[in-house]
Amino acid sequence: MDIRQLEHFLAIVDQGGFNRAASVLYVSQPALSQTVQALERDLGSALFHRIGRRAVLTEAGEALIERARAAVRSLATARASVAAVHELREGRLDVAAMPSQAVEPLTSMIRAFSTPWPGVAVVIKAAFTRQDVIDMVRTGAVELGLLAAAGPLPDKEVACYLVGEQRFVLVVPPDGRFSGRSRWTAGNWQGSA
Repeated sequence: MDIRQLEHFLAIVDQGGFNRAASVLYVSQPALSQTVQALERDLGSALFHRIGRRAVLTEAGEALIERARAAVRSLATARASVAAVHELREGRLDVAAMPSQAVEPLTSMIRAFSTPWPGVAVVIKAAFTRQDVIDMVRTGAVELGLLAAAGPLPDKEVACYLVGEQRFVLVVPPDGRFSGRSRWTAGNWQGSA
């Protein structure tokens, strides 16, 4: 088993099939199939059921996902550690973010990060719920996650840091039932409907 085989396996999982994974990895579909077959031989178990053009994970495939992500992330971390010795001249930083945070403050954070470390590629991965962000960090799919939260997060498997507070503006018609206030808080909503 080698890291390339695990990366190819995860690409198939993440892309939902062999053809899309081959395209993303810039390899031929037969070459990708051979890589996975070699991994399956090494593990002694099929990782996918091939149903027509679809690839459906077997139980063994499901069991491998989290460990494969951890192995790939460990290698990436080792590479990043070596790169850190060379002042982060190159490398990659994977960040999970929900759509609203992907605009701001993430754009400002990336700009601030890229100035001292222009050779480090920042890759944003979309997450649609708060739990998606937490799970992507916890499983090693990304190194950092950015999400909005009204209070502390209950997940003990990740460390959380306050980045800042966002200001939101409520837009209402000038003569509507919600107009006439200069400031709203969450408590203003109670009994307003």
